[in-house]
Amino acid sequence: MNREYDVIILGGGVAGLYTAKALSKGGKSVALIERDSLGGTALRWGALPVKRALDYFKEKRGEVERLLHRWEDDLDELNGRLERSISDLDVDIYYGEGEFIDSHTIKVGEKILMGEYIIIATGSDPTGIDGISIDGKMIITHKEAISLKDIPKKIIILGGNVEGIEFASLYAELGVKVVIVEKEDKLLLGYDEDLVEPVEKRLVEKGVEIIKGKAAKRAYIDEGKVRVLVEDGAIIEGDKTLVTLLRKPNFPKGIDRLNIDLDKDRILVDKNLRTKEENIFAIGDINGIMALGNVAINQGLQLAEYILNKRNIDMNYACLPRAVFTLPEIAGIGKQEEDLKGIKYRVGYCDFKESWRGWARGIEEGFIKVIVDENKNILGLWMVGNLVSEYIGLLSPLFNWGLTVDNIKSNLIIHPTLTEGIMEAVLNIR
Repeated sequence: MNREYDVIILGGGVAGLYTAKALSKGGKSVALIERDSLGGTALRWGALPVKRALDYFKEKRGEVERLLHRWEDDLDELNGRLERSISDLDVDIYYGEGEFIDSHTIKVGEKILMGEYIIIATGSDPTGIDGISIDGKMIITHKEAISLKDIPKKIIILGGNVEGIEFASLYAELGVKVVIVEKEDKLLLGYDEDLVEPVEKRLVEKGVEIIKGKAAKRAYIDEGKVRVLVEDGAIIEGDKTLVTLLRKPNFPKGIDRLNIDLDKDRILVDKNLRTKEENIFAIGDINGIMALGNVAINQGLQLAEYILNKRNIDMNYACLPRAVFTLPEIAGIGKQEEDLKGIKYRVGYCDFKESWRGWARGIEEGFIKVIVDENKNILGLWMVGNLVSEYIGLLSPLFNWGLTVDNIKSNLIIHPTLTEGIMEAVLNIR
Protein backbone atom coordinates (compact mmCIF):
# COMPACT_ATOMS: atom_id res chain seq x y z
CA MET A 1 0.00 0.00 0.00
CA ASN A 2 1.38 3.41 -0.99
CA ARG A 3 0.17 6.66 0.58
CA GLU A 4 1.20 10.27 0.00
CA TYR A 5 1.29 12.95 2.71
CA ASP A 6 2.33 16.55 3.08
CA VAL A 7 4.35 15.64 6.18
CA ILE A 8 5.62 12.37 7.65
CA ILE A 9 6.74 12.45 11.28
CA LEU A 10 9.00 9.73 12.67
CA GLY A 11 8.39 9.43 16.41
CA GLY A 12 5.30 9.75 18.59
CA GLY A 13 6.86 11.43 21.63
CA VAL A 14 5.97 14.96 22.70
CA ALA A 15 7.93 16.52 19.82
CA GLY A 16 6.11 14.44 17.22
CA LEU A 17 2.68 14.72 18.85
CA TYR A 18 2.68 18.52 19.14
CA THR A 19 4.11 18.94 15.64
CA ALA A 20 1.46 16.64 14.20
CA LYS A 21 -1.28 18.56 16.00
CA ALA A 22 -0.07 21.97 14.77
CA LEU A 23 0.43 20.81 11.17
CA SER A 24 -2.93 19.05 11.02
CA LYS A 25 -4.73 22.12 12.34
CA GLY A 26 -2.84 24.11 9.70
CA GLY A 27 -4.38 22.00 6.93
CA LYS A 28 -1.53 19.61 6.18
CA SER A 29 -2.02 15.87 5.70
CA VAL A 30 0.13 14.16 8.33
CA ALA A 31 1.35 10.62 8.96
CA LEU A 32 2.78 9.83 12.39
CA ILE A 33 5.00 6.74 12.74
CA GLU A 34 5.66 5.25 16.19
CA ARG A 35 7.62 2.06 16.81
CA ASP A 36 6.40 1.50 20.37
CA SER A 37 3.89 3.55 22.39
CA LEU A 38 2.73 7.13 21.92
CA GLY A 39 4.14 9.63 24.38
CA GLY A 40 7.82 8.69 24.42
CA THR A 41 10.02 9.35 27.44
CA ALA A 42 8.33 12.60 28.45
CA LEU A 43 4.76 11.31 28.59
CA ARG A 44 4.75 7.53 28.71
CA TRP A 45 8.07 6.07 29.77
CA GLY A 46 9.20 8.10 32.74
CA ALA A 47 8.72 11.81 33.19
CA LEU A 48 4.93 12.16 33.46
CA PRO A 49 4.25 8.88 35.33
CA VAL A 50 6.98 9.68 37.88
CA LYS A 51 5.59 13.17 38.37
CA ARG A 52 2.06 11.78 38.78
CA ALA A 53 3.31 9.41 41.49
CA LEU A 54 5.27 12.18 43.24
CA ASP A 55 2.20 14.43 43.13
CA TYR A 56 0.44 11.74 45.15
CA PHE A 57 2.80 12.54 48.02
CA LYS A 58 2.95 16.28 47.40
CA GLU A 59 -0.82 16.49 47.61
CA LYS A 60 -1.13 13.93 50.43
CA ARG A 61 -3.79 11.90 48.62
CA GLY A 62 -3.78 8.87 50.90
CA GLU A 63 -2.11 5.59 51.68
CA VAL A 64 0.76 4.26 49.58
CA GLU A 65 -1.13 1.01 49.02
CA ARG A 66 -3.83 2.91 47.14
CA LEU A 67 -1.24 4.38 44.75
CA LEU A 68 0.34 0.99 44.11
CA HIS A 69 -3.03 -0.72 43.65
CA ARG A 70 -4.15 1.82 41.05
CA TRP A 71 -0.82 2.29 39.28
CA GLU A 72 -1.24 -0.14 36.36
CA ASP A 73 -4.76 1.23 35.77
CA ASP A 74 -3.29 4.74 35.78
CA LEU A 75 -0.77 3.78 33.08
CA ASP A 76 -3.54 2.16 31.01
CA GLU A 77 -5.57 5.35 31.36
CA LEU A 78 -2.56 7.38 30.23
CA ASN A 79 -2.25 5.23 27.11
CA GLY A 80 -5.92 5.81 26.37
CA ARG A 81 -5.58 9.56 26.79
CA LEU A 82 -2.63 9.62 24.39
CA GLU A 83 -4.55 7.59 21.80
CA ARG A 84 -7.58 9.89 22.08
CA SER A 85 -5.47 13.05 21.89
CA ILE A 86 -4.21 12.07 18.44
CA SER A 87 -7.36 10.31 17.19
CA ASP A 88 -9.26 13.58 17.57
CA LEU A 89 -6.99 15.00 14.86
CA ASP A 90 -6.93 14.20 11.18
CA VAL A 91 -3.60 12.35 11.55
CA ASP A 92 -2.87 8.81 10.35
CA ILE A 93 -0.89 6.73 12.88
CA TYR A 94 1.35 3.88 11.76
CA TYR A 95 2.89 1.56 14.35
CA GLY A 96 6.23 0.04 13.45
CA GLU A 97 9.79 1.09 12.73
CA GLY A 98 10.07 3.59 9.92
CA GLU A 99 12.90 3.12 7.43
CA PHE A 100 14.15 5.70 4.94
CA ILE A 101 14.10 4.47 1.34
CA ASP A 102 15.03 7.91 0.03
CA SER A 103 14.59 11.52 1.12
CA HIS A 104 10.84 11.48 0.43
CA THR A 105 9.96 7.84 1.12
CA ILE A 106 9.52 5.86 4.34
CA LYS A 107 8.75 2.17 4.64
CA VAL A 108 6.74 0.93 7.64
CA GLY A 109 6.22 -2.81 7.57
CA GLU A 110 4.73 -3.49 4.14
CA LYS A 111 3.49 0.10 3.71
CA ILE A 112 5.27 2.73 1.64
CA LEU A 113 4.66 6.36 2.65
CA MET A 114 5.77 9.36 0.64
CA GLY A 115 6.00 12.87 2.04
CA GLU A 116 6.86 16.34 0.84
CA TYR A 117 8.46 16.95 4.24
CA ILE A 118 9.83 14.43 6.74
CA ILE A 119 10.44 15.27 10.39
CA ILE A 120 12.70 13.07 12.51
CA ALA A 121 11.57 13.09 16.15
CA THR A 122 12.84 9.69 17.23
CA GLY A 123 14.41 10.83 20.51
CA SER A 124 16.88 8.81 22.55
CA ASP A 125 16.96 5.75 24.79
CA PRO A 126 18.86 5.01 28.00
CA THR A 127 21.97 2.93 27.62
CA GLY A 128 24.58 1.27 29.79
CA ILE A 129 28.31 1.92 29.89
CA ASP A 130 31.37 -0.31 29.92
CA GLY A 131 30.96 -2.70 32.82
CA ILE A 132 27.29 -1.86 33.35
CA SER A 133 24.95 -3.67 30.97
CA ILE A 134 21.18 -3.23 31.22
CA ASP A 135 19.15 -6.45 31.36
CA GLY A 136 15.74 -4.84 31.94
CA LYS A 137 15.04 -7.06 34.97
CA MET A 138 17.54 -6.30 37.72
CA ILE A 139 19.74 -3.70 36.04
CA ILE A 140 17.05 -1.41 34.71
CA THR A 141 16.18 1.91 33.08
CA HIS A 142 13.34 4.35 33.71
CA LYS A 143 11.07 2.22 31.49
CA GLU A 144 11.15 -0.62 34.00
CA ALA A 145 11.41 1.64 37.05
CA ILE A 146 8.00 3.21 36.47
CA SER A 147 6.32 -0.18 36.89
CA LEU A 148 5.50 -0.06 40.59
CA LYS A 149 4.02 -3.55 40.78
CA ASP A 150 7.43 -5.02 41.62
CA ILE A 151 8.83 -2.71 44.29
CA PRO A 152 12.34 -3.72 45.45
CA LYS A 153 13.35 -3.58 49.09
CA LYS A 154 16.58 -1.85 48.10
CA ILE A 155 17.51 -0.04 44.89
CA ILE A 156 20.83 1.43 43.80
CA ILE A 157 20.49 4.49 41.55
CA LEU A 158 23.47 5.25 39.33
CA GLY A 159 23.47 8.98 38.63
CA GLY A 160 22.56 11.97 40.79
CA ASN A 161 21.09 13.81 37.79
CA VAL A 162 17.49 15.01 37.43
CA GLU A 163 16.17 11.58 36.44
CA GLY A 164 18.07 9.82 39.20
CA ILE A 165 17.00 12.21 41.94
CA GLU A 166 13.35 12.23 40.86
CA PHE A 167 13.28 8.43 41.04
CA ALA A 168 15.16 8.52 44.35
CA SER A 169 12.50 10.86 45.75
CA LEU A 170 9.73 8.54 44.59
CA TYR A 171 11.25 5.28 45.83
CA ALA A 172 12.18 6.83 49.18
CA GLU A 173 8.55 7.88 49.68
CA LEU A 174 7.51 4.31 48.88
CA GLY A 175 9.65 3.05 51.74
CA VAL A 176 12.41 1.57 49.58
CA LYS A 177 15.99 1.72 50.80
CA VAL A 178 17.74 3.90 48.23
CA VAL A 179 21.47 4.32 47.52
CA ILE A 180 22.56 7.01 45.05
CA VAL A 181 25.99 6.76 43.44
CA GLU A 182 27.14 9.99 41.76
CA LYS A 183 30.64 10.41 40.33
CA GLU A 184 30.59 14.21 40.74
CA ASP A 185 31.00 15.91 44.13
CA LYS A 186 27.40 17.16 44.16
CA LEU A 187 23.92 16.10 43.20
CA LEU A 188 21.99 17.81 40.41
CA LEU A 189 25.03 19.24 38.69
CA GLY A 190 24.12 22.55 37.05
CA TYR A 191 21.94 23.77 39.91
CA ASP A 192 23.14 26.13 42.68
CA GLU A 193 23.97 24.55 46.02
CA ASP A 194 21.26 26.45 47.90
CA LEU A 195 18.63 25.08 45.49
CA VAL A 196 19.84 21.49 45.86
CA GLU A 197 20.32 21.53 49.64
CA PRO A 198 16.60 21.20 50.60
CA VAL A 199 16.15 18.30 48.16
CA GLU A 200 19.23 16.50 49.49
CA LYS A 201 18.13 17.14 53.08
CA ARG A 202 14.73 15.55 52.39
CA LEU A 203 16.37 12.49 50.81
CA VAL A 204 18.68 12.03 53.80
CA GLU A 205 15.73 12.38 56.19
CA LYS A 206 14.03 9.59 54.25
CA GLY A 207 17.02 7.34 54.81
CA VAL A 208 18.62 7.67 51.37
CA GLU A 209 22.34 6.91 51.31
CA ILE A 210 24.20 9.30 49.02
CA ILE A 211 27.67 8.48 47.69
CA LYS A 212 29.27 11.43 45.91
CA GLY A 213 32.60 11.85 44.16
CA LYS A 214 32.88 8.15 43.30
CA ALA A 215 31.93 6.54 40.00
CA ALA A 216 30.29 3.15 39.59
CA LYS A 217 32.68 0.92 37.64
CA ARG A 218 30.72 -2.32 37.31
CA ALA A 219 27.28 -3.81 37.98
CA TYR A 220 26.64 -7.53 37.96
CA ILE A 221 24.22 -10.18 39.23
CA ASP A 222 25.39 -12.50 42.00
CA GLU A 223 23.23 -14.86 44.06
CA GLY A 224 20.00 -13.12 43.11
CA LYS A 225 21.27 -9.63 43.98
CA VAL A 226 22.77 -6.76 42.00
CA ARG A 227 26.23 -5.80 43.13
CA VAL A 228 27.76 -2.45 42.17
CA LEU A 229 31.51 -1.95 42.32
CA VAL A 230 32.46 1.63 43.16
CA GLU A 231 35.82 3.03 42.10
CA ASP A 232 37.16 3.02 45.68
CA GLY A 233 36.69 -0.76 45.76
CA ALA A 234 33.49 -0.78 47.81
CA ILE A 235 30.70 -3.14 46.70
CA ILE A 236 27.05 -2.13 47.21
CA GLU A 237 24.34 -4.77 47.11
CA GLY A 238 20.69 -4.23 46.15
CA ASP A 239 17.65 -5.90 44.65
CA LYS A 240 17.73 -3.68 41.56
CA THR A 241 19.99 -1.06 40.03
CA LEU A 242 18.53 1.87 38.09
CA VAL A 243 20.91 3.25 35.46
CA THR A 244 20.44 6.94 34.57
CA LEU A 245 23.91 7.67 33.21
CA LEU A 246 23.79 7.97 29.42
CA ARG A 247 21.34 8.04 26.54
CA LYS A 248 21.85 6.89 22.95
CA PRO A 249 20.26 8.53 19.89
CA ASN A 250 17.58 6.64 18.00
CA PHE A 251 18.83 7.19 14.46
CA PRO A 252 16.17 6.00 11.99
CA LYS A 253 16.89 3.00 9.83
CA GLY A 254 18.11 3.93 6.37
CA ILE A 255 19.40 7.35 7.40
CA ASP A 256 22.77 6.36 5.94
CA ARG A 257 21.13 6.43 2.49
CA LEU A 258 20.63 10.19 2.82
CA ASN A 259 22.79 13.28 2.71
CA ILE A 260 22.45 13.99 6.43
CA ASP A 261 25.37 14.87 8.72
CA LEU A 262 25.51 12.91 11.97
CA ASP A 263 27.58 13.42 15.07
CA LYS A 264 28.12 10.41 17.32
CA ASP A 265 24.96 11.16 19.30
CA ARG A 266 22.88 13.60 17.22
CA ILE A 267 21.66 14.74 13.84
CA LEU A 268 23.16 18.07 12.84
CA VAL A 269 20.64 20.78 11.91
CA ASP A 270 20.68 24.47 11.01
CA LYS A 271 18.85 27.27 12.86
CA ASN A 272 15.57 26.18 11.24
CA LEU A 273 16.14 22.59 12.42
CA ARG A 274 16.75 21.48 8.82
CA THR A 275 19.25 18.76 7.93
CA LYS A 276 21.39 18.85 4.77
CA GLU A 277 18.38 17.29 3.00
CA GLU A 278 16.27 20.41 2.46
CA ASN A 279 12.94 18.65 3.08
CA ILE A 280 14.04 16.73 6.21
CA PHE A 281 14.14 18.19 9.72
CA ALA A 282 15.15 16.88 13.15
CA ILE A 283 13.57 17.98 16.44
CA GLY A 284 13.79 17.01 20.11
CA ASP A 285 16.52 14.88 21.70
CA ILE A 286 17.73 13.54 18.36
CA ASN A 287 19.22 16.91 17.34
CA GLY A 288 21.16 17.14 20.62
CA ILE A 289 20.46 20.84 21.19
CA MET A 290 18.89 20.41 24.63
CA ALA A 291 17.30 17.20 25.86
CA LEU A 292 14.22 18.59 27.59
CA GLY A 293 10.55 17.95 26.87
CA ASN A 294 9.60 21.64 26.72
CA VAL A 295 12.40 22.26 24.21
CA ALA A 296 11.16 19.38 22.04
CA ILE A 297 7.59 20.70 22.12
CA ASN A 298 8.61 24.24 21.25
CA GLN A 299 10.89 23.10 18.44
CA GLY A 300 7.97 21.13 17.02
CA LEU A 301 5.55 24.05 17.22
CA GLN A 302 8.03 26.46 15.66
CA LEU A 303 8.89 23.99 12.91
CA ALA A 304 5.18 23.67 12.13
CA GLU A 305 5.04 27.45 11.71
CA TYR A 306 8.09 27.29 9.45
CA ILE A 307 6.46 24.67 7.22
CA LEU A 308 3.04 26.33 7.23
CA ASN A 309 4.05 29.99 6.98
CA LYS A 310 7.81 30.02 6.26
CA ARG A 311 8.38 31.78 9.58
CA ASN A 312 12.04 31.39 10.59
CA ILE A 313 12.66 29.63 13.89
CA ASP A 314 13.91 31.83 16.71
CA MET A 315 14.48 30.09 20.05
CA ASN A 316 16.17 31.69 23.05
CA TYR A 317 17.61 28.69 24.88
CA ALA A 318 19.20 30.98 27.49
CA CYS A 319 15.74 31.91 28.80
CA LEU A 320 14.50 28.37 29.10
CA PRO A 321 12.35 27.61 32.16
CA ARG A 322 13.42 24.43 33.95
CA ALA A 323 12.05 22.30 36.75
CA VAL A 324 13.11 19.32 38.83
CA PHE A 325 10.05 17.44 40.13
CA THR A 326 11.55 16.25 43.39
CA LEU A 327 10.33 16.73 46.96
CA PRO A 328 10.52 19.69 47.24
CA GLU A 329 10.58 20.87 43.62
CA ILE A 330 13.17 23.16 42.05
CA ALA A 331 12.10 25.48 39.24
CA GLY A 332 13.44 28.59 37.64
CA ILE A 333 14.58 30.54 34.64
CA GLY A 334 17.71 32.39 33.60
CA LYS A 335 21.17 32.38 35.15
CA GLN A 336 22.31 30.83 38.39
CA GLU A 337 25.17 31.96 40.58
CA GLU A 338 27.47 29.25 39.26
CA ASP A 339 26.93 30.74 35.77
CA LEU A 340 28.09 34.18 36.92
CA LYS A 341 31.61 33.61 38.19
CA GLY A 342 33.63 36.76 37.55
CA ILE A 343 30.48 38.84 37.01
CA LYS A 344 29.10 41.26 39.60
CA TYR A 345 25.58 40.43 40.75
CA ARG A 346 23.31 40.68 43.79
CA VAL A 347 20.82 38.24 45.28
CA GLY A 348 17.51 38.59 47.08
CA TYR A 349 15.58 35.87 48.88
CA CYS A 350 12.08 35.39 50.25
CA ASP A 351 11.17 32.32 52.28
CA PHE A 352 7.63 31.17 51.50
CA LYS A 353 6.88 30.97 55.23
CA GLU A 354 7.64 34.70 55.48
CA SER A 355 5.05 35.58 52.82
CA TRP A 356 1.49 36.32 53.90
CA ARG A 357 0.03 33.47 51.86
CA GLY A 358 2.75 31.12 53.05
CA TRP A 359 1.89 31.93 56.65
CA ALA A 360 -1.84 31.48 55.98
CA ARG A 361 -1.24 28.04 54.44
CA GLY A 362 1.20 26.91 57.09
CA ILE A 363 4.04 26.45 54.60
CA GLU A 364 7.34 25.79 56.36
CA GLU A 365 9.80 25.07 53.53
CA GLY A 366 10.85 26.67 50.27
CA PHE A 367 12.00 30.03 49.02
CA ILE A 368 12.26 32.36 46.03
CA LYS A 369 15.63 33.60 44.84
CA VAL A 370 16.18 36.56 42.50
CA ILE A 371 19.56 37.33 40.91
CA VAL A 372 20.16 40.80 39.41
CA ASP A 373 23.04 42.67 37.80
CA GLU A 374 24.30 46.16 38.66
CA ASN A 375 21.78 47.73 36.27
CA LYS A 376 18.82 46.05 37.99
CA ASN A 377 18.28 43.58 35.16
CA ILE A 378 16.96 40.28 36.48
CA LEU A 379 19.41 37.56 35.49
CA GLY A 380 17.72 34.62 37.16
CA LEU A 381 14.63 33.75 39.14
CA TRP A 382 14.61 30.43 41.01
CA MET A 383 12.32 28.73 43.50
CA VAL A 384 12.34 25.71 45.79
CA GLY A 385 9.11 24.37 47.25
CA ASN A 386 6.01 22.31 46.74
CA LEU A 387 4.66 22.59 43.16
CA VAL A 388 6.83 25.63 42.31
CA SER A 389 7.05 24.30 38.73
CA GLU A 390 3.54 25.72 38.29
CA TYR A 391 4.76 29.30 38.85
CA ILE A 392 7.60 29.46 36.33
CA GLY A 393 6.42 28.54 32.83
CA LEU A 394 5.04 31.83 31.53
CA LEU A 395 7.96 33.89 32.83
CA SER A 396 9.91 32.99 29.69
CA PRO A 397 8.38 35.78 27.53
CA LEU A 398 9.21 38.34 30.23
CA PHE A 399 12.84 37.26 30.24
CA ASN A 400 12.94 37.39 26.45
CA TRP A 401 11.71 40.98 26.58
CA GLY A 402 14.16 41.96 29.32
CA LEU A 403 12.80 41.77 32.86
CA THR A 404 14.02 44.34 35.38
CA VAL A 405 13.60 45.08 39.07
CA ASP A 406 11.52 48.14 38.17
CA ASN A 407 9.19 45.94 36.07
CA ILE A 408 8.47 43.82 39.14
CA LYS A 409 7.92 46.83 41.38
CA SER A 410 5.65 48.64 38.93
CA ASN A 411 3.32 45.74 38.11
CA LEU A 412 0.53 44.26 40.18
CA ILE A 413 0.79 40.82 41.76
CA ILE A 414 -2.32 39.33 43.32
CA HIS A 415 -2.40 39.67 47.11
CA PRO A 416 -2.12 37.42 49.01
CA THR A 417 -0.36 34.80 46.87
CA LEU A 418 2.88 32.89 47.00
CA THR A 419 4.08 34.67 43.85
CA GLU A 420 4.15 37.88 45.91
CA GLY A 421 7.36 36.34 47.17
CA ILE A 422 8.99 37.46 43.91
CA MET A 423 8.37 41.08 44.86
CA GLU A 424 9.53 40.40 48.42
CA ALA A 425 12.72 38.81 47.11
CA VAL A 426 13.33 41.87 44.92
CA LEU A 427 12.86 44.14 47.95
CA ASN A 428 15.32 41.98 49.90
CA ILE A 429 18.14 42.25 47.34
CA ARG A 430 21.40 43.05 49.08
